[in-house]
This record gives sequence, structure tokens and C-alpha cells, in this order.
Amino acid sequence: MIKAFVKRLPELQGFHGEGVTFLDEHEAETISSNYVRLKTGQSTPEGCHDDEEEVYVITGGKARLILGDATHEVGAGDVVYIPRDVVHQATCISAEDFEYICVANWPDRLPKLTAHS
Repeated sequence: MIKAFVKRLPELQGFHGEGVTFLDEHEAETISSNYVRLKTGQSTPEGCHDDEEEVYVITGGKARLILGDATHEVGAGDVVYIPRDVVHQATCISAEDFEYICVANWPDRLPKLTAHS
């Protein structure tokens, strides 16, 4: 059964490294979410998903973000939407760590049905 929860990011194992998944697929119906941290020059793997949408909420630093054929400079306070089938990759371009929350959604996935008491 899926349950509501509160987690404190800084207390999760992996938070002080490159990031941590804080809402896993088995904990929700159609989404997951993670916190990502990149050091200067580090990049995420290139991604492209035919079954997944993503939203990034940038919380620190700056990055060069490839979205399909376009490149954007993003920083704290920016929100990024990545639809299906769009190639994407982030590279930290600031001395400060590039940090963001990623929320991924699988729109075609049926919600897990739970019995209510």
C-alpha cells in the first residue's frame, strides 16, 4: 500500500555525494524523484526516454543543459520540463555545485490500485 511520508534530504544516505533518490517508484503511483549534485565539469549521462517525462527544479549552481537541438544555461530558480523523446544532458559550469530536484513521471503507467479501509 502506498503511504504518505516526509523525508529530510540532508539525512538520506548519498545526499552528500552526487545525489539520492528520495521518492522511489515503489513508493508512488506514477512518479519518482531524486536530488542530483554535480561538481564543476561533471555531466549527467545523456538521457532520452520514450515513456517518461521529467521536471527539474534547479536549486543551486549553473549548468549547460542540452535539450534536443538547443543548449541553455540554467541556474538556481529555473524550472525545466523535458517531454518524452528529448535528448537531455546537464554539465556543471559553475564553481558552485549544480544541484537540482528531478521529478520523473510515466504517463502511460496505470496507477497502483490500493484498497481503502
